[in-house]
Parts: sequence; structure tokens; C-alpha cells
Amino acid sequence: MHNLRSTRSLWATTICAAACLSLTACGQNALLPRVGGQGPVMAQQSSTERLARAFTSNTWTSGAPLPTKRLGAGAAVVGTKIYVIGGFGTRGALGKNEIYDTATNKWTTGASMPTKRWVLAAQAVNGIVYAIGGDIGNSNTQLSTVEAYDPVHNTWSTKASMPVAVSSMSSSVDGGLIYIVGGYTNATGRYNGVEVYNPSSDSWTSAASLNVAKSNPNVGTVGSDIVAAGGLANSGKVVEDNEVYDPQTNTWTTKKNVPAPNSGACSAGIGGSLYAAGGVKLTSPLVTLNAYDLSTNSWSKLAPMPFAAILPAAATVNGKLYCIGGAKSGDTVHHDEYYNYVQIYQP
Repeated sequence: MHNLRSTRSLWATTICAAACLSLTACGQNALLPRVGGQGPVMAQQSSTERLARAFTSNTWTSGAPLPTKRLGAGAAVVGTKIYVIGGFGTRGALGKNEIYDTATNKWTTGASMPTKRWVLAAQAVNGIVYAIGGDIGNSNTQLSTVEAYDPVHNTWSTKASMPVAVSSMSSSVDGGLIYIVGGYTNATGRYNGVEVYNPSSDSWTSAASLNVAKSNPNVGTVGSDIVAAGGLANSGKVVEDNEVYDPQTNTWTTKKNVPAPNSGACSAGIGGSLYAAGGVKLTSPLVTLNAYDLSTNSWSKLAPMPFAAILPAAATVNGKLYCIGGAKSGDTVHHDEYYNYVQIYQP
């Protein structure tokens, strides 16, 4: 594989009952609680509230399906809404902008992104969604393009380009800045650079490079630090590397290795931990969910995803991890393997 970056190979758990620990064990929709008040009521009486709470942690539920099946989309959060932009669909790279309201469990459509692309980075700062870099499709052409979406006016504008064209990167927001971590370029293959975008000044700077060059690492802000674990190396293998960035000292420090290395997962920081769900190891899609606790420098294995997903879009709202879309194989030829699932994890 050109490993998440080649033309053809870019690549349940819920409350069924106390003894049912996965969607696959219970059937895809059996007693599947949904957001927005739909689905079975898990606890109506005060006498059962404590028991219900015990069963609602470390569980997966599902949301309303993504209107357009795709993998490699970006996702950014403004309020309770998740903006899912770009990605690769049945007709190639997309500019679609579909908006999931986690409060109502409904989807709407916003103005399309001007530049169609996938394996991009997307983040929101001060109510504006930023779409950064990515690839235009099957031509292995990385982009430095940055476009900003204003949800209030439903309009896009062009911002300062990245210093380098990158795709298959990961990203996180820390202190009002957007950090683009790792990725892939034609010049270097897997990239160890860390580029920092300041929305206030519409300008870019470079931070200290990763210790290990990798594409699609699991990245998230934990406290005031940024964790970058796993990802794909130039060797074509996923790496066990786990490193943490301190913005105050501009340094990366190597931490405890990833116990189950993966790439192209659904990852984000929630509370004091980085959560990483799904992704791929070699060519096998994963359902594994692991969490890294920064304070104890330790990993824990949690409830597996209902459906194995490669390159789902990732977002967090109100302490929950949303894994949106993705694919079973990540192969851009097998369109029937693209997902419209919205898988929601409650820590």
C-alpha cells in the first residue's frame, strides 16, 4: 500500500442488556439508544438511575446516519454542531459540508467547500471552521489550501496557505491555535513537521518537529499538551511511538508506547486522556478503542467500536467522542464499503 496514501489502497458496544456488551452480539439495532431522545428509554425512575448511569459509561451508541457515505472527511465543532466537510465518496473527492446537530440528532447541509479534497484537517476556532490541506483525490496531489467557513453567513473564504502542502495529517486546537501534526508529502513521504496556524493573524509558524515522522497519527489536546500516538511510518508499518508536545517549551517528549498501534483512527482528547478508536493495522480494519492517560502515562483498553472504521471523521461534543463515516477497507475503488455510520462513545 502507499499506505493510506496510494491510489487504490489509501486505505457494539451499547446497552442491549446488562450482559450484552457489543452491537454485533445483540444485532446492529437491537435496543440501540440514540441521541435526541430517540430509541429505548434506559432509565425513567429514580430507583434505577444509579444502575443506568453505571451502564452508560464506556458505551457506544449511534446517531442519525451521515447523509453522504465517505471516508477521510474532516470534522469541526461549533457549539453542539459538527461540521463534516470533504472526504472521498463514490464520485471522488468531495466539497460537501454536512452539519450534524448533536442536540436534535438531525443533519442539515451548508455551503460546499470551494476546494474538493479528502484526508484534510478541520478545526474550529471562535465559531469559524477551518479546512486545511488534504489531497484532491486519486492523483496523490497534496494541498496547502486553507479555507474558512462562517456558519452564521453560510460562506467560505480563502486564508493564508500552509507553508507546505500536506495530506493525511492530524490536528488539534490548543490555546486558540491550530496544530497540524505529521502527515504525508510527495517530497518526504511521512512528514514529521508541525505547522501552527493562528486564526487571529491569519499566519503560520512552525513548531518543533515530531521525533518520529508519521501520517494519520492519533492526536488530541489533553490539558495544555498535545498527544500524538501511533500513525504510519515510511516503512509502511504502524508505529508504537507515543509523544507529547508542550507548547510552553516547544518540545516533544517520548512517552509509553501504544499497546495496539493503528493509523487512520478516530481520535481526540477528552478530559485527561487521548482516545483512539478504530483505524487500521496493515490492511485490517480495527474496532479497538484505547485511551492514554497523560497523568499516569498509561494506556487502557476500552469497549470496542460497533463497526470497524478506517479514516472516520472525529469530533467531541459535551465529553463524547463522535466517529463519523469512514470505511471498511479504505480502498477508494470499493465504494460499497464506505460508511454513513455515526458512532458515539461515552467515556
